[in-house]
Amino acid sequence: MASTSIQNISHWKYDAFLSFRGADTRKRFTGHLYAALKNKGLYVFKDDKELERGRSIPLELLKAIEESRISIIVFSQNYASSTWCLDELVKIVECKNAEDQIFPIFYDVEPTVVTKQTGNFHEAFAKHEEVFRDNKEKVQKWRDILKEVANISGWELKQSNESELIEEIVNVVSSKIRTKPETLKELVGMDSRCEKLRFLMDSGSSDVRMIGICGMGGLGKTTIARVVYDLISHEFEASGFLDNVREISSKGGLVSLQRQLLSQLLKLADNSIWNVFDGIDMLGSRLQRKKVLLVIDDVVDVKQLQSLAGNREWFGSGSRIIITSRDEHLLKTHGVDEVYKPHGLNYDEALQLFNMKAFKTYQPLQECVQLSARIIRYAGGLPLALEVLGSFLSGRSVDEWRSTLERLEIEPPSEILDILQISFDGLQELEKKIFLDIACFFKGNDRDYVTNFLEGCGFHPVIGIRVLIEKCLITVHNNTLWMHDLLQELGQQIVQRQSPEELGKRSRLWKEEEVCHVLTESTGTELVEGIVLDNYHHENEVYLCASAKAFSKMTNLRLLKICNLQLPNGLEYLSNRLRLLGWRGYPLKFLPSNLQMDKTIEIYMCYSRIGELWKGIKHLDKLKVMILSHSENLIRMPDFTGAPNLEKLILEGCTRLYEIHPSLLLHNKLIILNMKDCTSLITLPGKILMKSLEKLVLSGCSKLKKFPDIVGSMECLLKLLLDGTAIEELPLSIKLLSKLVLLVLNNCKNLKSLPTTISGLKCLSTLDVSGDLKFREFPEIVEHMEHLSELHLEGTAIRGLPLSIELLSGLVLLNLKNCRSLEILPVTVSNLKCLRSLKLSGCSKLKKFPEIVRSMKDLSELFLDGTSIKEVPSSIELLTKLELLNLSDCKNLVRLPSSIIALKSLKTLNLSGCFKLENVPETLGQIESLEELDISGTAVPHSTSWYSYIPINLMRKSVALKLPSLSALFHFQQALPIFLSF
Repeated sequence: MASTSIQNISHWKYDAFLSFRGADTRKRFTGHLYAALKNKGLYVFKDDKELERGRSIPLELLKAIEESRISIIVFSQNYASSTWCLDELVKIVECKNAEDQIFPIFYDVEPTVVTKQTGNFHEAFAKHEEVFRDNKEKVQKWRDILKEVANISGWELKQSNESELIEEIVNVVSSKIRTKPETLKELVGMDSRCEKLRFLMDSGSSDVRMIGICGMGGLGKTTIARVVYDLISHEFEASGFLDNVREISSKGGLVSLQRQLLSQLLKLADNSIWNVFDGIDMLGSRLQRKKVLLVIDDVVDVKQLQSLAGNREWFGSGSRIIITSRDEHLLKTHGVDEVYKPHGLNYDEALQLFNMKAFKTYQPLQECVQLSARIIRYAGGLPLALEVLGSFLSGRSVDEWRSTLERLEIEPPSEILDILQISFDGLQELEKKIFLDIACFFKGNDRDYVTNFLEGCGFHPVIGIRVLIEKCLITVHNNTLWMHDLLQELGQQIVQRQSPEELGKRSRLWKEEEVCHVLTESTGTELVEGIVLDNYHHENEVYLCASAKAFSKMTNLRLLKICNLQLPNGLEYLSNRLRLLGWRGYPLKFLPSNLQMDKTIEIYMCYSRIGELWKGIKHLDKLKVMILSHSENLIRMPDFTGAPNLEKLILEGCTRLYEIHPSLLLHNKLIILNMKDCTSLITLPGKILMKSLEKLVLSGCSKLKKFPDIVGSMECLLKLLLDGTAIEELPLSIKLLSKLVLLVLNNCKNLKSLPTTISGLKCLSTLDVSGDLKFREFPEIVEHMEHLSELHLEGTAIRGLPLSIELLSGLVLLNLKNCRSLEILPVTVSNLKCLRSLKLSGCSKLKKFPEIVRSMKDLSELFLDGTSIKEVPSSIELLTKLELLNLSDCKNLVRLPSSIIALKSLKTLNLSGCFKLENVPETLGQIESLEELDISGTAVPHSTSWYSYIPINLMRKSVALKLPSLSALFHFQQALPIFLSF
């Protein structure tokens, strides 16, 4: 989106050419028409020379006709008497080959007079024929051209009001000129953006509407406003475009803008405005009856709007005010009706704009295709960047292109940064700090996470981040903070300019080579506020060595996030102002003894060698997150009484951890506690009451034998994972986990049973006891558990289910796969109306599937493969939504019931390996939905006549059929003509 105006884009020099008989209309109608066209901003050629009759038309006049987009012909009574006018007309028709390029006006002359050449036109041609008796072809051509043009639809003055007719002509002509598609030739991506803005303007409405265009610098806001202004300004009685209000206001004040506005809208230079209040009074009183189009560009202060477009009552019905700004809050404060936030150019649009600037064509040079793609990715859809870079690279060699790209990695062009810097300069100090932190450290991070950190720094980020969003410096997608790459470059450049040479005097360090230099050379100073170096994801992790005094001068360090930094001589000092201590692979057993962490919000020390955090009670009032995963030397957790606001504690993989302080399980604010794979943990303190806990993970604590007693309501706990532990039983107090949704107990090899109080878990959705080899009995369900949707008992030693299973009325999945001791299913299973999948695969002792006494209306999958059932009950017809029935390897199955025909939804039937099954019911062919049938390994005869056992109706369908043997397949091929004959 170039910032060039429409007029400059066209190859036409003039918008319109005026052809007229000077003596008839010059000082009256044509003069007024020319002034009206000019006031609309149209560039019109009007010849003011009086030439003697008979003189030939000059070349500059012919050229003006060629260079004009349209021609307006004013036919008057004496028009035909001028050979000049007639020659003009011939040239106009030669150049303008479309009717919408010629606009005839009949001034005090009837169109039929011009067409038939009667009256004054007859007299004029009589003289022409005498003068040009030797060139009759010329006169005849004039006659023909007059007839042709006079037949084009135009305007006839007659008794019309002259001023009203001129206004109509100007509006139509202006509309024709402005809507020509060629005018947008170089404005890439403009059509859709203009359409969106015009939709928001709601041009059909008679009320006064204010529309804001908001976006970061260089996005093309002014260009969009300019294009729409040029396209529709003819529809308004008055129009004005106040460009670059921010800069003009700072230099000449608001009064100069008010004067400019009055000049544009009312065509008067009123020097009686000496202060802003006079301007407000004049604007508010003189425009009330005018339908106005006004663009106020680049507003940075609401006072500017109050002085230039204070309220809707200033303007007449149907007026439209367009305001561009980088500050969304400013626009909303002023009360705009809509805020349009245009997106950057997509890849194809960006490529088109860049090619136009770099190559003056839409096609790049072949050797520059890949380089162009890199530049487009760098520009990130920002039109300003594409224009600057494209223009800079135009005409340069490939080597110069490569050199430019290398330089861009170090420093973006100043023309781009200077535009972006304007937004940064308008921020308050705390907002600047937040912006720089995001640019250097937190782009792509979770908004809540960053807000929590910045709050601890005293930056008031809730309002600060909102301001940055409103000023289009950052965006939020899926609660993640983002900013344009060039804005990030701006922030990082600002930090680098703080101290170009001495790295240790910059406020923020994030580049690997710079961080390494400062830490290994101990050059950091009190100016350093943050260090981030996440290089652990490198294929070959880099280990650096630093002296014990590496951090000794960084007294204002509030953010430290590094990894693999070795300290051969220990560590003497860390800043007491640290809000985030992130040190992956911390190499020492202890933190510095003089370290005060009363301001620390997060401690992240995965894979560290730390053995003990602190002794006694340490006051960590602001600590919210502690992550010590895979710190294999950690043996005990300290007293957490002094960390009352801790919300997240991750100890996963701390394989030597064996002792948990009782204060941890009585913590009131902890939300997540993860002790997965703490394989040395044998016991937990005797009681637990964690009022805020939502997730407790003890998975893989293979030596943990007992879960502590719950001594009070823990209604926030949603997930309890105890899989892979040595727990033998759950306490009766488990019922106090009233909001528990997930309970995982799979592979608890010592678990024998569940307490009956488990029925008190009214919100439980998933219960998984799979693989618990000693688990033999599912408890009686004494209360309805309507929210339990999944019950996994796969691989347990359970022998049966209680009749009370029907109280699990919301059960969707019942998984009893490979329960090899299961002998019987209660008939009440059929009362599970919501059940969709019943898995009994591998239950080798199950000899009978119970009668279905009620419709299991939602059951779609029934797995009976590997069971010992002999027959399928005829009541299977009640499973009206069954889609899959797996009976493979049911070695005792001898028949299928004829009622199987009732399974109208059945798609897959697997009978493979049922070697006692001798035939397939004839009714099977009537199941229209059947798509797959497997009868391989059954007792269906293998003789040449085996196909007589398969229903003919089934053979007519496109069913995936697996046959008993290869010989059967051969005979099927031979028998295929028989089937085709049916």
